[in-house]
Amino acid sequence: MPDRDVEHTVDCDLLIVGGGSAGLWDANRFTELMPDRSVVIVDKGPKDWGGLMAMAGGDFDAVMPDENVDDWLADFVYYFDGLCDQPQMAEILRRSHDRMADYQAYGCEFFRKEDGSLKAVPQRGLPHVRLYPASLKGRGGELMVKKLVERLKGRKVTRLGRIMITDLLQNGERVCGAVGFDSINGDFYIFRAQVVIAASGVGGWKTSYGKNTPTGEGVEMAWNAGAILRDFEFGRVWNMPRYFGWEGQTTLMPLGGRFVNAKGESFMERYSPVLGANTDPHYTTIAMAMEIRAGRGPIFFDISRINPDDLVLLKPQNGWQLLNYEKLRSLGMDLFRDNTEWLPQMTISYGGMHADVTGHTSVPGLFAAGTARSTEPGVYAGGFALMTTSVTGHLAGEGAAQYLEEHEHVNCPESAECGRFREEIYAPLGRDSGLAPKQVLTRIQTVMFPYDVSILKNGKALSRALEEIRRIREEDVPAMRADDPHYLLKLREVRSMAFVSELYLRASLERKESRAGHYREDFPSRDNSLYLAWLELARGENGAVDMTWKPVPLETYPLPVTRYYQDNFRFNDDSLNMAAPSGVKE
Repeated sequence: MPDRDVEHTVDCDLLIVGGGSAGLWDANRFTELMPDRSVVIVDKGPKDWGGLMAMAGGDFDAVMPDENVDDWLADFVYYFDGLCDQPQMAEILRRSHDRMADYQAYGCEFFRKEDGSLKAVPQRGLPHVRLYPASLKGRGGELMVKKLVERLKGRKVTRLGRIMITDLLQNGERVCGAVGFDSINGDFYIFRAQVVIAASGVGGWKTSYGKNTPTGEGVEMAWNAGAILRDFEFGRVWNMPRYFGWEGQTTLMPLGGRFVNAKGESFMERYSPVLGANTDPHYTTIAMAMEIRAGRGPIFFDISRINPDDLVLLKPQNGWQLLNYEKLRSLGMDLFRDNTEWLPQMTISYGGMHADVTGHTSVPGLFAAGTARSTEPGVYAGGFALMTTSVTGHLAGEGAAQYLEEHEHVNCPESAECGRFREEIYAPLGRDSGLAPKQVLTRIQTVMFPYDVSILKNGKALSRALEEIRRIREEDVPAMRADDPHYLLKLREVRSMAFVSELYLRASLERKESRAGHYREDFPSRDNSLYLAWLELARGENGAVDMTWKPVPLETYPLPVTRYYQDNFRFNDDSLNMAAPSGVKE
């Protein structure tokens, strides 16, 4: 057993929780503006791993200098069915090319055509949005991590890994640090800071190797500190190969890839005659679930119409994708030769902290960057995450620097005042009996993964799931035990996943309509009179969940909402579950 009396106190000006794309960009920008101020980046994974960015292909969205930001903004207003924070999105788009240019200057290359121009791949049937594929496929994100870390060398930046941050510290309302523990030796850590940036990613349900680490502890800590949260009714339901995780449909769909059912029918044309196969995965997974329910499964990914020369954009050269590719080949399957079986899979939550353009949350001294803040309502254009995490990280670094200039020094709680956090952290360690984190995780997944909870939502299923998740939070979570610090980390992750699950179910029940990445089969139509609004969640008395609708302020926004991406689809037509349309099978 670890020695629970070992304690470390770390002082800094800026504490960044999370060492992925957003966290590294936070530090990069902050130290450019304030080179004499100290920064500490803390991650629950290895300090050099780089979060989910290390597993990304490296594709990037960017508005080119000869393009109009307003054109892209109009696409996202349409794509998000009106739930677009237009000032925030416009600023992200304005800065997108600069961040892509930074990556190129740092040594990250993007795929170029024979004439030397960048290869652009249109996205989701949107007129202007396109991604630029990384030339080092399968390792593009890993290279981005390496180059950003190199930029921080020689600056006043300390990076620490294998430390799970559990709670934020406050002086009054102002956040001024955090506490946590080392997941290897169990040591207790107190971080005292003048400002904190949460760059800890989103919540999720550990559905695949690539989505094993986002579990929601960042938003749970922010919630406990008083932060307002948004977008919890939206989750990413993705299409995944049955056997091994993979990314790439974002690039392959516009080039001719498509999903077909067991009869060989390209079924998306029946659900969306306008967009067909080249659409958002949220809508594709709804169609997949309906096809399977109608007895036309399993679903396969068909690459027969893709130009073989374009497959080079997806062929991995190293990293986890190459490992999975080789595993598939050993089983006699080749993603670039054969049609492979795919499944709809619930992966992560889109719920995050509500923040202004610079990343400042509703709590003084607490900023949010990357996917820790709410940005998109459950639909996803390829390359969007690397764009938004880099830009919002850059913005939060600026916001934190400005905050320090404008606010006086604050004292952080001393060691004795952190005793209640220490006691709570270590209470499950070494218990003689109790539930293992894996047992509780399995119960959460069993509740959250059925199609009527995650894809084709309906009120009865959501209510049943909420009742069970509340029971899990009240009975199973407090009964968990941890045999060592590693499993203490797993325990905290499972606790946060239960928290995220409850907010997801509550918010999904509250939005009695279908919009963007939220589909209610019992409310399949859009209702602008009530729900052209964000659902904000705040912690009430005794931990109650207070929910408030905040209408989209169209009267102050530059662009009206006149079109809806949702209108391209007809999932509530009963005839679609009968015979397939003619001319679809080839």
